Amino acid sequence: MKTLRQVSGEELEALRDRMTQYLPYSAGIHGFIEMMLKCQLQQILDVKVYIPDAPQPSSLALVTPSCSQPNIQSVTIFWDTEEEEDEDVVRMLKTLPHWDWFAPIYFKFCPTAVYNKLQQFMTDGTLTTGQMWCYKIIHGHLFAMDSPDVPHFKIPEGFSIDSLQPEDIPTIVSQWESRRLETQRGLESLVAKLPSVAIRSHQADGNDDHAPKDTTGSSLVAWSFLYHIGILANIFTMPEHRRHGLGRAVALTMVEKLHQKKLPVRSVVDGSNGVSISYHQKLGFKKQCDVKIFLMLPVGKTMEDYRNALLFSK
Repeated sequence: MKTLRQVSGEELEALRDRMTQYLPYSAGIHGFIEMMLKCQLQQILDVKVYIPDAPQPSSLALVTPSCSQPNIQSVTIFWDTEEEEDEDVVRMLKTLPHWDWFAPIYFKFCPTAVYNKLQQFMTDGTLTTGQMWCYKIIHGHLFAMDSPDVPHFKIPEGFSIDSLQPEDIPTIVSQWESRRLETQRGLESLVAKLPSVAIRSHQADGNDDHAPKDTTGSSLVAWSFLYHIGILANIFTMPEHRRHGLGRAVALTMVEKLHQKKLPVRSVVDGSNGVSISYHQKLGFKKQCDVKIFLMLPVGKTMEDYRNALLFSK
């Protein structure tokens, strides 16, 4: 019977190249491997990559964990649903070491075809003996910017650009809906090790209570960073500083930094957020495919049952 085995460091480049054949649908796995190869991801998260233990190449690949929250299983999975047989995939998924398919699972990135298969396997009892249900986080689109030319942008007077620092985490968390799936230590590692952008105001702002201020009186007003998966995290501007081009400056500065490291420029946008979709398109991002980010929970359980376990923590 085919089983899953862990990929060694020497195999990562070959696996990355194999996943390139399935882009954009394999962007989750491809992004993880790029971050491992180019950004020392292993220093941030103890990621393990699994593929089938078989002589013939397969499109199936898994990366776990997909976030720094230790109180929930997290995984990113890809396979070509037309190339692989359902029965083979289910048999191999059941061999994932130290894994409980009956417990809540956070799926970080799934193209629609893989999402549909996983939902089928987990709701009809094929992969588990009990039923699971899908708690949707994002049903959206993968966008990418492939052009090497970054549009011109200008920073307004009174603002400066640098990188995020660990002391910026409280400000980021105060504005971030997905904070429960990361820990403070995990976020600190992300901004310390991976490309990030911070725009700081050097103007007096008595209303900005959350923003950390340094000895020069600057405060964090806009930012972005990378997820472990190599996808842009929340490009965010404080409400009182919007409509001044700061979000555009953050996004395009991130594009420049990713180009310098020869990393792909990718972003996932909620399909219901028309403003964000239009914003990405105006910056030069192109839609690649539909993707899902979701939790699978046991039938009869809700997110409220796990709220305390998923509180943002150190």
